[in-house]
This record gives sequence, structure tokens and C-alpha cells, in this order.
Amino acid sequence: MRKFLAVLAVLGLVMSFGAAAQAYTWTVYNSYESWLSAVDPFNDPDIPVVENFEDATLVPGFSITEVNGAGSIHDGVYENIVDIDTNRYQVFNFAGGMTAWGAWLDLKNPGGAGTSINVFIDDDDTFLFNVPNTYAGEFIGINITSGDSFNGIRFEDGAGSGIQETYYSIDMAFVPTPSPEPATLLLLGLGLLGLGITRRK
Repeated sequence: MRKFLAVLAVLGLVMSFGAAAQAYTWTVYNSYESWLSAVDPFNDPDIPVVENFEDATLVPGFSITEVNGAGSIHDGVYENIVDIDTNRYQVFNFAGGMTAWGAWLDLKNPGGAGTSINVFIDDDDTFLFNVPNTYAGEFIGINITSGDSFNGIRFEDGAGSGIQETYYSIDMAFVPTPSPEPATLLLLGLGLLGLGITRRK
């Protein structure tokens, strides 16, 4: 029994090193239709989950972490500011993780063109792309192609001191991390049980 537990401990340790060394690969989309085709090839009506900011009640699982300044939801948009001088930024989280994210963003109209927005996977500071200050309602999104998931997307000021970026997020879309199917969990449990019985003999 001790050997069995030792093998499980070593296996868990090896798997944790693999998770810590995770490196994302992704594709960036500037078309919602192309993004949707990539993230939902089977036309699942539950994909994606969309937050349209029609009111202050966010879709279940979605939350916004606002650092050094609160934003507001009004007129069907979420409005906030990113500013490198005051370390003001936001993280858009989805409980249980996500494998894809996208948004329709307007950086041009609220407050005039500012700097731009750098977008990161918040989990490990992976830089994804820069949204230019000319965006006026266009879509931009990512699909993780490495089979991984993440919990949050972070918006930061794109460049330079002395200028901030005020933006609207018109809508945001997420693809939740798939839950393991009960049959898969059952097979895993039976396999571990069989391994334990074999090791006992």
C-alpha cells in the first residue's frame, strides 16, 4: 500500500510541474463570425456565454475585478479607464475557467482616442495583443488552441505616461471550460480502483 501511495504522490508531483510549465498558444480573431466558427463548430446554443451589459446584474460566473478605480455599466456598455500612471486596470473573470474570450470594444468615442489597451491572460501574465485607440465598436477575440483554459483577461494601459485610455466594452463573450463528462469520471475511477486491487494482490 505504501508503494501505491508513493507512486500516486510522484505522479501528482510530475503533473503539477507540467501544469506550472503551461504555455498557451492561441489565435486572434477580428471577426465575430470567424471566432464563433472556431470556438463552436457544432453550433451549441449555450456557446458562447455573452454579457451584454444591459444592467448591473452580470451573467452567472462572470465578474469584474477593478483595481484603483471603479467603472460603470450604463446605456448597454461597461465603461472604465486603464492608466499606467495610477496602476488602474481591470480583470474580467469567468468562474470555472474559459477556453476563448472576445469583446466588442470602443476606445475612440468615450473621451477621445487615448493610448491603447494591452490585453493579457491574467493567470500568468501572458500578453495576447494590443487594442489600438482607433477601435470604435469592432470585435476582437482569442481562442486557446493548446487545449488549456484560463480564468481571467486583464486590460492594462497600452503605452506611455501622461495619457489614459477610457473605453467602452459593448459586449463580452466567453467559452466556458468544458466540465468532465460523468462517463469519463467513471472510467477514471474504475481504472484507479482496478489499479489499487491489482497492487494489493
